[in-house]
Amino acid sequence: MQNLESIGNKWKLNPQKPIRVVAFGSSNTELHWHSLGYFNWFSWLSSAMREWIGRHITTINSGIGGETSKDLLKRIDRDVLSFNPDLVIITIGGNDAWKGLTIQEYQNYLTQAVEKIKEIKALPVLQTYYCLLYNRMDRIFQRFPEIVEVNRNLSREMEIPLIDQYKYFSPFYEKDPNTYRNLMLDGLHVNQIGNALMGIIASRSFSLPDPIFSDNTLWDKVKNYLNLMEKYIGLPPKIPYPKKKEE
Repeated sequence: MQNLESIGNKWKLNPQKPIRVVAFGSSNTELHWHSLGYFNWFSWLSSAMREWIGRHITTINSGIGGETSKDLLKRIDRDVLSFNPDLVIITIGGNDAWKGLTIQEYQNYLTQAVEKIKEIKALPVLQTYYCLLYNRMDRIFQRFPEIVEVNRNLSREMEIPLIDQYKYFSPFYEKDPNTYRNLMLDGLHVNQIGNALMGIIASRSFSLPDPIFSDNTLWDKVKNYLNLMEKYIGLPPKIPYPKKKEE
């Protein structure tokens, strides 16, 4: 299985080669009105990649709200393969649960998407969701952990990387659901704080330093919830910022 840290290091050592990274998913990938003018997780990861790896990285957001794994497969040629990407992060599953796709259907569509990405010699990376607000959601979402497990199993079986956001978010929800609610825009979507936490976890998965927050008020909130998450489970290790070169 390819390691995300080694991939980032390889890209960094060859700044003359253009690199394309695509985020492929539904509303929690798409940067749109529902983001309320804030970065989402992929915006934070994109900034970290371009800052700590290099400006030769181009990131493309191919998220569309309301979609299922079946919908992704229908548009994968246009919105992913046409860009000839080097790496594709797939984050999908909430709408599959909501719209009643079976777990087997979800697995089949996701597997086909991964195979198509592999066919063009790009690296597919699966990413699980954060934890949903199950206590505020329809009962149909109670099967969402099964969708998370599909991602984990496919990562092992197909030997592709996994960014397991659910692993870090779910203990916080289970131990303190009332406080966890402050990370959520609604039962299915994270707000700007939750997105920033996802961006930090995704950046650390590539062994990149944390994104830099110019808004100190937002950073104080993010840092507080980062510390709360760490009470319940160890997060990926924080990577030191590179030392500035001497003038």
